[in-house]
Amino acid sequence: MILLKPFVLLIGFAAAVLFVQVGLKSLEPIWNRRIARYSAWIVKAYKHLEEPVETAWAERFITVSIFAPFAVFWLLTAWPIGVLAASAGAAAPYAWVRYRLYLHKQAMDNQLVDVLILMANSLKSGLSLLQAVELGATESKKPIVSEFEKVLKEVQLGQSIDHALMHMSERAALPDLEMAVHSIVTLRETGGNLSETFMTVAHTIVERKKVEGKIGSLTAQGLYQGFAMCAMPFIMGGMFYLMDPNYMNPMLTTGLGWAMWVAVIVLDSLGMWAILKIVDIDV
Repeated sequence: MILLKPFVLLIGFAAAVLFVQVGLKSLEPIWNRRIARYSAWIVKAYKHLEEPVETAWAERFITVSIFAPFAVFWLLTAWPIGVLAASAGAAAPYAWVRYRLYLHKQAMDNQLVDVLILMANSLKSGLSLLQAVELGATESKKPIVSEFEKVLKEVQLGQSIDHALMHMSERAALPDLEMAVHSIVTLRETGGNLSETFMTVAHTIVERKKVEGKIGSLTAQGLYQGFAMCAMPFIMGGMFYLMDPNYMNPMLTTGLGWAMWVAVIVLDSLGMWAILKIVDIDV
């Protein structure tokens, strides 16, 4: 039995070396394709944010997000938790970029009312629709100013003002902007007062935002309580580990401890999903 133990260890070491040399090489093309597709999406998203980045930066961002959490838990001798942390880290760039896109969209939505009122006043003063769009492009601020500049470029290249505005609404994907653009296109085809339409749409947006603000203030307390409750197991676990590492070692080094962490993550995710669905009230 004693003689077989080194032989078994040698076979295990040889199998590990074979996996590294053969298995990882076969997985390398799949890994490269996934990273290339992921980084291309990040580059495209940052281009939409008017903050162009290089593909190499996106690839480094993804790689660090995956391997840094795994390395931390590997040093804590809890590699199964590290695998879960690496999986969460792989989703971190996606979550961050989606958050940046959400902020960009919200900023445009907040500027839309002022732009519509500006264009309505310019139409009342006798300017044409194209001149009102030019005024919006010169007087507005980022990020909505870039969309109006794209409209003007399309018009200069031969597109009609209606098609250019429709393209802007498709790029921005804002319900209020789509409503305003469709109203403009319909009135230009059937005839009507564009300035009154702009003011009506702006008033509708303002009233909707008031209702959304009231709903947000009523649901904020429950949302923050949900975040606090979901974070509590990890905060308490970190505090116990700092006070007495030996007390928390079974949670990081045994199968039962890893299973409990998996259960915590799954239950926390389900609870947070339920809370977000409850407070997501469509106005």
